[in-house]
Amino acid sequence: MWKRIASALSGIRTVLLLSYFIIILLSIALVGSLSFYISYRSTSEKVETAGLQIVRQIENNMDNDFRAKRNLLLAPYYSQEYIDSINLYKTMGPQEKFLFRQRLTDLFLKSFNTTPVPGFVRFKVYYTTGELLSASDSSPSDTPLQVQRSEWFYNTVARDGQVYFFNGASGGRMPDKEDSYSVSILIRDFANPVDFIVVRADYNAKLFESIGQNADLTANSQFVVLDDGHRQVYSSDNERTHHVGESLLMRMNGQNGRFWANVDGEEQLVSYTESVYSKWKIVLLLPKGDIIGPLKGIKTATLYTAIFAFGLTFLMSILFGRSITKPILHLYKTVNNIKRGDFSIRADIKRSDEIGRIAANFNSMMDELQELIENKYVYQIKLQEAQLAALHSQINPHFLYNTLDSIKAMADYHGAEEIGEMAHSLADMFRYHTKSSDEIVTLQEELAQIDAYLRIQRIRFEEKIDYQLRVEEGLYNFPLLKMTLQPLVENAVFHGIEQKRGRGTIRLSAYREDRSVTIEVADDGVGISERKLEEIREKLRQPLYQGELKEAPSGGSIGIRNVYARYAILYGDRFEFSIDSRKGAGTTIRIRLEEKSES
Repeated sequence: MWKRIASALSGIRTVLLLSYFIIILLSIALVGSLSFYISYRSTSEKVETAGLQIVRQIENNMDNDFRAKRNLLLAPYYSQEYIDSINLYKTMGPQEKFLFRQRLTDLFLKSFNTTPVPGFVRFKVYYTTGELLSASDSSPSDTPLQVQRSEWFYNTVARDGQVYFFNGASGGRMPDKEDSYSVSILIRDFANPVDFIVVRADYNAKLFESIGQNADLTANSQFVVLDDGHRQVYSSDNERTHHVGESLLMRMNGQNGRFWANVDGEEQLVSYTESVYSKWKIVLLLPKGDIIGPLKGIKTATLYTAIFAFGLTFLMSILFGRSITKPILHLYKTVNNIKRGDFSIRADIKRSDEIGRIAANFNSMMDELQELIENKYVYQIKLQEAQLAALHSQINPHFLYNTLDSIKAMADYHGAEEIGEMAHSLADMFRYHTKSSDEIVTLQEELAQIDAYLRIQRIRFEEKIDYQLRVEEGLYNFPLLKMTLQPLVENAVFHGIEQKRGRGTIRLSAYREDRSVTIEVADDGVGISERKLEEIREKLRQPLYQGELKEAPSGGSIGIRNVYARYAILYGDRFEFSIDSRKGAGTTIRIRLEEKSES
């Protein structure tokens, strides 16, 4: 009974089902106990990071707007006429002063009205003495002495050309209710530090209201803008302006940062940053309740989700377990059939997942195994066929008949010396063919065979063939397969030089390249057409166990394939063969043999 239970529990389907059950149970328990904690920590970190990003974005938007507003105040610098008038203002007559003030008014009205500036309220231009030179409206203004003594005027002059941003309530009388902040700058001739004008522009809170609407703040959050004196310029909730008190300001002593603080009995996240351009601070207050509020439903949602996930996963584990084990059992049966000797059977699994890829690789492996088993015998047979074909090609009937005809013709028409030379060369060739059954010879022995062969062909073709030999020193003893060069040279004679008008050249070269030796047989004969050359190359690309290797009486590409087949069988990857030709430009055949390493 125990063995049956153990056998049943050891099945893949049962193991998967129990594994899913245990994993799901542990996962649900883990998720239920840690989800709230992890969610709270993650949300807090994200909110803290987001809070700092929000105040930085507000700072960036505010600084961009402030730079644009500064540029509006610089309008007099665009014309030297205004700078000259500032220098001469004290010496002008009443009429000239009136015209200068009128030009200033027109200049700034045009500057502020050409491109409407959000939140713009008014501008005013004051002379060195505090005298009001120009204004965009008729609102009351302080006396020249009050202007000179005001904090904003003093700070603007002290900055000597640098823009000054300040709370509308800083210095002088209280601004109108619609005023929120002001921008001022001193304009003068750089060579005249005494005479100058101060341009001031007042703005309402539309800029900050627009920034707050685009900042994606929560309902209870608040952002506050403080000037460089820590005076409040703007608050998104005017009823809670007292939140930024001394205790918070003392903790905001860096360029930017964030911290948790108790504000009015409620814990809030305070994020702040200080503008490098205006020295103003942007402070964001985010209540903790807004952060953890959405997490309160996580417990309930986690519980219901866990129950649903448990039931669904339990059902899916049964279905998935069956879909996984069924193809595995099929693979198991296939392997058993192959074990009994049936190598033709293949796994029939049409899937794109890992099991399908395993089945595809298994079928591919079986194809390669079957091909290797068959080719082991096929290659042995083809090797014997290649060797026999090489023996058959040693005495080509076409070559033998032509040679004998030439000998007979020479006996009738020529002297005995040439007949003797041809007969001697032919005898050397026959001795080379039959002297030994060794398959491996040296390059020097092959070259001697080529010399004998070409002596006969030169007599036949009456010196039509020119033979050039270039062999690198040390390669004469390089091992080659017997009858490597003769079929290639014969191919060059009959298919290249014989059909060419006039004299032709055969070049035979042997040289080293890195750790390999290259042998070239080239001719400048009639060449091969592209179609015929592609047919020859296609035959060389065919597997060796396809087609016959026997030499036909006409020679040609079959002799080339015979040489290629013997080297491919015996040398494998250490052998490369190429044939290049162009119609009317000759043919070049290269054999590249990699030398064996001495290790």
